[in-house]
Amino acid sequence: MTEELAAAKSMTETKAGEIAIIRSNQTKLAENYERQLAALRKAMAEEVARHKEEIEAARAEGKMLATENAFLKQDLAEESMRINNQKATAAWTEERVAPGTPKKHGPLPFRDGFDDDEILAVSPSKSTQYKQMSPTAGDKRKRKLSENSPIPLELSLPLEPMHVEAAVGDMSDDASDEAIPNRLAQVDNQNSQHVKLLLNHQTFPNEQSDIEVMAKLAFPSDAQRTLSTILLEEMADLHIGNYLLEYARAIISLWSRALREKFFQPIPMFMGIMRYILALDAPSSAPELIKYLVPLLQDSGDINGIPRFKHSPVSRQNFGQIRQTPLSELQPLVDSTEALGILYQVACSCLHIDHVLEQFWRYVRYDFILMMLNCSQNLSDIVLVLNVLSTSVRIESFGSVQDTEQDQSANENYIIDRVANLLSETPQVDEGQPPYMPWEICDMRLEALSLLTSIAFNQAAPSSTHGSMIIASHPTVLARLVRAMHDELDALYPSPPEKELHASLVNGLMRLIYGVMRRHPEHVDLQSKLCRVAGGKQKFLVVLTRLAFSEGLILEAGIEDDTVDMAHEILDDAVNPQEAEALQEAFAKPKQHE
Repeated sequence: MTEELAAAKSMTETKAGEIAIIRSNQTKLAENYERQLAALRKAMAEEVARHKEEIEAARAEGKMLATENAFLKQDLAEESMRINNQKATAAWTEERVAPGTPKKHGPLPFRDGFDDDEILAVSPSKSTQYKQMSPTAGDKRKRKLSENSPIPLELSLPLEPMHVEAAVGDMSDDASDEAIPNRLAQVDNQNSQHVKLLLNHQTFPNEQSDIEVMAKLAFPSDAQRTLSTILLEEMADLHIGNYLLEYARAIISLWSRALREKFFQPIPMFMGIMRYILALDAPSSAPELIKYLVPLLQDSGDINGIPRFKHSPVSRQNFGQIRQTPLSELQPLVDSTEALGILYQVACSCLHIDHVLEQFWRYVRYDFILMMLNCSQNLSDIVLVLNVLSTSVRIESFGSVQDTEQDQSANENYIIDRVANLLSETPQVDEGQPPYMPWEICDMRLEALSLLTSIAFNQAAPSSTHGSMIIASHPTVLARLVRAMHDELDALYPSPPEKELHASLVNGLMRLIYGVMRRHPEHVDLQSKLCRVAGGKQKFLVVLTRLAFSEGLILEAGIEDDTVDMAHEILDDAVNPQEAEALQEAFAKPKQHE
């Protein structure tokens, strides 16, 4: 049993050694396999990278060849047009010169005793037929006979009207046949010029062209492909026939993807390119880009507009509290002012076509407009939104176009309410920024007043009362206009440097209030509206009394005579005779002491 146990142990040790050897060999094989697999993967990755580089090089070369081909086509078209013009000029010169040179006539056969010159002078055949048969255009080329020459000029024109019309018809057909290649040549010429301009364009402050800058950038989600490669692929998939629009659509696609992936580095360059494209051909390109560009510009404005709105006093989080927006929550690379500037440029490009302008305002979100008119937004952004809104004033509506009449009316009331608030609210700056200068705030309020005036009194349709009716029927807008006029007049007394702006605001507010009240007297119950604004009645009496009895010498210089007359008329309707005499005595006593 002991021997058997020893033999069993010996066999077990032998088996264990064999198993260890097998495991060691298996480990070595696995390691060798992993090394080979890693080497193959590395080689495959290098091959794929090399293949992609070759593809990109081939695509770049193809684009370059296409560009060179476009230039060659343009050169060929220009050369063909030059040759055709030279031929046409030579033919026209021959046509002009040939009839104008009289030929010397030889002696006529079968002579009958008359002189040749006398026969030609008295024969009316050619001259009479020419006067009767020649078209109107021929009369412009006919030269008068010289007094010294009795021989009329022989014109190489057909005598039959039928032949003249046929010739004109043939010429029109030839001209129409030549017009098609000429138009195609013009399109190719325009495309080649746009290719040249866009490929060489540089966005400040870059010192390289946009294509070179995009060749160094890539999306974080797709680091293998550069932005220039994606741009060329996007353009290859588009078949619009207009290089400018294809380039713009490709840039919009890249811009939209950059916003989705929060890759903000190339966005300033995209904005600069879009500005340049609209500057090249805004009337033709803007209507085609509305569907894609307008929502994208609003999304770009939301990047900084939403954080600023959340810190405004009207938001739910900070209701009634004034908090400055921290700079850490803002993205300086996504300039909302630049995005709104492009939006205003697109709106101005659509002004001359009504249905295109309506399409533009269908893509503008009403909540975006209201958000950007908040006092916590950048002051330049507020001014730009007011300018954009000025393009929306139509005969029977303004602002964003809504699907139902009820939604349209509600949207217009919101806009009137928000713009009226800007006349009394103080714009807030971002955290760490210096406060706005008083003249900057006055400029913004003048823009707001200009918008309200254009809504109330539509210059395109003077008989329209849509906008003035909304202002007249609003429960608080007129009262807030009166309060703003009181505050602006009160700001004149310290005689600040911007006193002319305050005076302009007072005059403009009075014209707006007076015009709305006289246009809709049955809908303006001013006394009930004043009760809804704190101190409304008191400020109403004070500001109108100051204006009605103002002499405009020192403190109230800049107040127009029409403003004083309007204040008198409104005050006479608002107070009874006893109150009017008391007010007049109160303002007359200081003048007597003086």
